[in-house]
Amino acid sequence: MFRFLQQPYPVNDSALVRSVVQALLVGIFVAFVLIIFQPFGAYNWQHAYKLLILSGYGLVASLTTFLNFYVLMQLFPSLFIEKKWTVWKEIIWNVVPIVLGGFLCTVYGYLIGAMPFTFTQVSYMMSVVFLVGLFPAIIMVLLNYVYLIRKYAVQPPAEQIPHPIENLPKDEVITQNQLIQLVSENEKDKLVVPAHELLFIEASDNYCTVVYVAEGKVNKMLLRSSLSRLESQIHTPQIVRCHRSYIANFQRIQSVSGNAQGYKLHFEHTDYVVPVARSYSAELKPYFVLA
Repeated sequence: MFRFLQQPYPVNDSALVRSVVQALLVGIFVAFVLIIFQPFGAYNWQHAYKLLILSGYGLVASLTTFLNFYVLMQLFPSLFIEKKWTVWKEIIWNVVPIVLGGFLCTVYGYLIGAMPFTFTQVSYMMSVVFLVGLFPAIIMVLLNYVYLIRKYAVQPPAEQIPHPIENLPKDEVITQNQLIQLVSENEKDKLVVPAHELLFIEASDNYCTVVYVAEGKVNKMLLRSSLSRLESQIHTPQIVRCHRSYIANFQRIQSVSGNAQGYKLHFEHTDYVVPVARSYSAELKPYFVLA
């Protein structure tokens, strides 16, 4: 059981639009449950604006979800490193908004005059919300983990995986004379490299590391630029974005592996592994599907 909790798990995508939609859906669900079923004594509670007040708890749930799954991830990105993220961390991270929600619900109840703001009341609300939400949170993480295990089943050994180039139309194969020119933001630093020699590009803060092969050796060059900017300078179909932090040359992939984190790309001449984000998996899977 403890070994299972140490298994890798993908970090949630902290994209703003997705986080807002997720927060709104959670808030609508909470408001719906409170208005329709009126649990925790709400059925016997009488107030002229009862339904409006109950809807307000949905807004609290939306705020809590957005704070946990977007704001905190933006403030503390070093805590959410995908290669270090595990099942037990995901469970805890799903419980955090539940506990935080209990506290904010008490604050909301106090502001509208529905409950006192005391240590006893705060403890009670946090305990109730925690007990109600803990089991569903664990079940959701475990079910999603099983789904990801099946979706990203480990691929056969590298020699049984056809080279991605075999899945490309003939007119999309990189030729020897194709060049890529990558220019930094200051437009002074640039790298001109044959397209077939590029392995991948990795983004980190305001810089990108370009990894390529020259004369059989792996070389790296640092360019001050966003990954999106460099992506716009590449017009080769099989050199594509596979992660928010990576662009990969699918013609240079040696093998593909996978686990609950998603697909992993292995390249020639280096033991560096490039991840494929879940949002890109469906689009890129045809490049390395088994024949």
